[in-house]
Amino acid sequence: MSRIQRGARYALGRLCSFLPKQGRKAVFESFNGRGYSDSPKAIAQELLARGGWKLYWVVKDRGEAKSLPEGVRPIVKGSLEETYHLHTAGAWVDNCRKWGHLWKRPGQYYIQTWHGFPLKRIEGDAADALPQDYLQAARRDSQMCDLFLSNSRFLTDIYRRAFWYGGQVLEAGFPRNDILSHPHPELGEKVRRALSLPQGKRLALYAPTFRKDKGLSAYDMDYPRCAGALEKRFGGEWLLLAKLHPNIAEKAGEMDLDPRYIVNASDYPDIQELYLACDVLLTDYSSVMFDYLVTGKPCFLYVNDLAAYKNDRNFYYDIDCLPFPRAEDNPQLEAAILGYDPQAQKQREEAFCREFGLSESGTAAAQAADWLEQHLRKG
Repeated sequence: MSRIQRGARYALGRLCSFLPKQGRKAVFESFNGRGYSDSPKAIAQELLARGGWKLYWVVKDRGEAKSLPEGVRPIVKGSLEETYHLHTAGAWVDNCRKWGHLWKRPGQYYIQTWHGFPLKRIEGDAADALPQDYLQAARRDSQMCDLFLSNSRFLTDIYRRAFWYGGQVLEAGFPRNDILSHPHPELGEKVRRALSLPQGKRLALYAPTFRKDKGLSAYDMDYPRCAGALEKRFGGEWLLLAKLHPNIAEKAGEMDLDPRYIVNASDYPDIQELYLACDVLLTDYSSVMFDYLVTGKPCFLYVNDLAAYKNDRNFYYDIDCLPFPRAEDNPQLEAAILGYDPQAQKQREEAFCREFGLSESGTAAAQAADWLEQHLRKG
């Protein structure tokens, strides 16, 4: 954003501060302008169902707007329209930080859903690895927040310590995961149609996180070998869906993907729907593993650059604490899949959840909407 654009947004924001707020107008954003997704989506759906709300969604371009349902209006990130709606809304909902050119008016409420239970250190706990301008924006964002959403005792403690946050925390789980608590067989067919997938093949999701250099060299999984191991252990023919982290999703087309074994699903907007459509998750250090845990399905970790990744950000706890089978190369991954023991896996997951206070209520979106409506009535 240029200096002129920032100045125009600042001036418009100041002018809008004299306009009346619309209490039941909410502005949502997910992953800095991505489409209709994640916990903000779940809360928007809840408010849509309740009625009486004007809902706006910040998108990075009009292409992302295609994912929005009727009743949720797109506004382009960085536009004067976004500035107007942010400063006249009663509520903001976001899963990432907002930057310093914005401020919150008295009587507005800001819900920060965040975007995952952490393995690697984040925010203030990783200050040496993060840009100073980001840290400044993060501090300011926390000062504006009125409610953080948490899925665990462990994450709540991180908010208090590393997010510079002393406000309210709703420890009911992530709204995006409410859907995982209930069966949705129709989503399998929805995903197959959207991605033009063949019928009859079982699906596995490959969802790694990004690396500091945002390169692709770490993604060297032997996809045919992996699909073959899944077939031997679980039966049926398998197809992998690759969904890269939003920070590098645009690079997915550069990966060497043989469509007989793996298909690019990085543009699919809602990973929760992919969780429900797939019978296995393959990941590395991503927090997707903790969301997928809710489904009770098998999860495997492929961590071929463990030492380098750990040195970059370090972990909150020893990776051996993770309850999922782990492999550092393709032969180990094959062996982990072939040796999968569901009973032992369930016991490890239950012990992990007890240790970190990890739980999902299945009603987090409704509880967040209740909190918002109650506070707007008081205001």
